[in-house]
Amino acid sequence: MLIRDTLAALVLLGCAVLLASCAGFDAQAMNGPCLDDTPVCVGQRTEMVHAMSSDSGHHWIAEAPGRDTVASGVRLFAYQNVRDKLSCSELANGIAEMDAAKQVLADGAATGQTMLRHNQIKAMTDDVRAALVVSRTRKCGTGT
Repeated sequence: MLIRDTLAALVLLGCAVLLASCAGFDAQAMNGPCLDDTPVCVGQRTEMVHAMSSDSGHHWIAEAPGRDTVASGVRLFAYQNVRDKLSCSELANGIAEMDAAKQVLADGAATGQTMLRHNQIKAMTDDVRAALVVSRTRKCGTGT
């Protein structure tokens, strides 16, 4: 009886984790945040931007973003929020990341993303890259 109850509890826990992933709560399992414009997904992306922006060590800059993360635009907003606090090498990494993001975005919208949002993220990638170049030129004396 105890084994059956434990097994049932584990099955319910597994279903809950699976449901949470489908609802967009488990960003790591999906290689990034959910991409639709429901309040849950917008909230998830907003939380990610705040977490990245408040990371004083900027550890997220060294992490390679997956396709969904690039498509979500969370890193774009994070770069905008912290660009004046970045080192010269972090600015250079950001510029290189924007170049790589343009190539990823050239493949079209990610699953779950509208073309309107996709096009907005593509345009914003150019804007953020330009802002990073200005910051790097001002701070480091060189631009890319």
